[in-house]
Amino acid sequence: MTLTELGALLAPAFALYRRYMGPKRQAALMGLLLGLAQPPFGFLPGLLAYSVLLWSLDQDLGPKSLRRAFAIGWWAGFLYFLVGCFWVAEAFLVDASNQGWMAPFAVCLLPGGIALFWGAAFAAYRKLVSGPLTGHWSRWLVFAGLFCLFEWLRGTILTGFPWNPAGATWKAGSAVSQLAALFGIYGLSLFTVTLFASPAVSRREQGLKGLWPVAVSALILVAGLGFGAVRLATTEVAPTQTWIRIVQPNIGQRAKWSEGALLRVMRDYVAYSRAHAGREILQAVTKRDRKPYPDVIVWPEGALPDAAENLLDPQSETANLFAGLLQPDQILLWGAYHRAVDEENALVWRNSLLALSRDESGTNYQVVYSKFKLVPFGEFLPFESVLESLGVKELAHVGDGFSPGPRTRPVEVEGLPPFLPLICYEGLFPALANGERPSSSAPLRPSWIVNISNDAWFGPTTGPVQHLNLSSYRAIEEGLPMVRSTPTGVSAIIDPLGRIVEGSEIRIGQSGFRDVLLPEAVSFAPYTLWRHLHLMLVALFCLIPLIFVTFVNVSKNNQENDRVPDPDGAGFTTKKQHGDNAG
Repeated sequence: MTLTELGALLAPAFALYRRYMGPKRQAALMGLLLGLAQPPFGFLPGLLAYSVLLWSLDQDLGPKSLRRAFAIGWWAGFLYFLVGCFWVAEAFLVDASNQGWMAPFAVCLLPGGIALFWGAAFAAYRKLVSGPLTGHWSRWLVFAGLFCLFEWLRGTILTGFPWNPAGATWKAGSAVSQLAALFGIYGLSLFTVTLFASPAVSRREQGLKGLWPVAVSALILVAGLGFGAVRLATTEVAPTQTWIRIVQPNIGQRAKWSEGALLRVMRDYVAYSRAHAGREILQAVTKRDRKPYPDVIVWPEGALPDAAENLLDPQSETANLFAGLLQPDQILLWGAYHRAVDEENALVWRNSLLALSRDESGTNYQVVYSKFKLVPFGEFLPFESVLESLGVKELAHVGDGFSPGPRTRPVEVEGLPPFLPLICYEGLFPALANGERPSSSAPLRPSWIVNISNDAWFGPTTGPVQHLNLSSYRAIEEGLPMVRSTPTGVSAIIDPLGRIVEGSEIRIGQSGFRDVLLPEAVSFAPYTLWRHLHLMLVALFCLIPLIFVTFVNVSKNNQENDRVPDPDGAGFTTKKQHGDNAG
């Protein structure tokens, strides 16, 4: 069958599509396709929806073009985030009797709110190209630059919510994902949108010559794939001598807080933590002059349903379990909430990472890090006075919610390599990996990332898989391995290239532990030096085409204004030549 025959066969379907699919419906469909391109769905042809959206913006939108451009962006964003964030309903169903009524509102309001950034980006694009860039090929770059600028704003302002940026469409650890080591996740987003929006500026009437944007994009994509493939094939990631054990007991959020659950949950954690190691890991550590048990055990965020002070109280039942948990030279990293005093000497609650150890004096613990970036509505309530009057409460029933700790920074625990702590939601933010250093004269580069999370809030949805993918990009950007533990969800150890270390994954619905020798960090991660390069690229994409085309048009207008009729009837001459002739 020839292309002409295929076109004739599909013509009725296209006619029906054009008849019933208006701009808003089409935008919603494109948002759905873009959402399905994200993991775990992986429908990568859906990325071509960026070109359809750009093509829609370039059509005649009538006298209210800015409003209609905003609507196109908003509908696309709403469906995109609805596919990516529907799991938010699960969090409200944990305490369904008190908070279940908020689930439908959350499922609609969250995508609707963050879709405003897409609407604003589309309206800004329409405003900019309505002048000198109308019909010019460079509007393609302006679209990609503006879109990614507003995506960066989405992940920054009002605490930010950088869930599923365009660059995260590529599975972490894949060849294309390695570009994040150069430009970060937002730079990879710019790369992705630019490439897949290019068909919109192609000119079919010019034949092959008019397809040059697609050809250039294809070459760039091949180059990106080549870079990633070479990096994956040539970067050697050797194991260190640090033996890590991650624990996932497969405990849901509701089950953890049910009556009498504390001791049952605690015993599960202890059993997995003290279980005998497998033959494979023991063979790997036989050359060490160490005892045959892990150096560090990692429990997830919110592992136990009580405050750390209560759990470790000598009079509590759990204190005895903690006392027999560790060997003298072992360390437990675990997530727990605890009481603290803020700068104003007020009692507050903090969600923290604690380090537990044992010596001759008994069991000791220290607060290593307190969560800096809290989850809105989950751990604290924004606009508290207004929303509480409407019956809205934060999901965490701990005091009046959590208070943030100091900004994220690398930390050191005696007996362990220095590491960067990221608690749950914080794994979404590239900027947090650039934490404050203890001393500017002696900067501390961590050797690994500890990402404890409570993915039990997501339930058995796509949320845990996407959360793992998003967090794994921090490993690629920093060139550091990541140790990730959740109570149920996806626990794993990720190497510095974003790949799950073989045999370390504990999937949704699974329970157990995994023993792995911590991978080494890699030195080649230029993003750590050029953290804001993606913003400069966005500015270049947005401004240079606009400045260049404006300059060219002004020059042409000046030349046109300088032309006057030739008095000899021989066409036109410049004003200067006319003056010389008159003289």
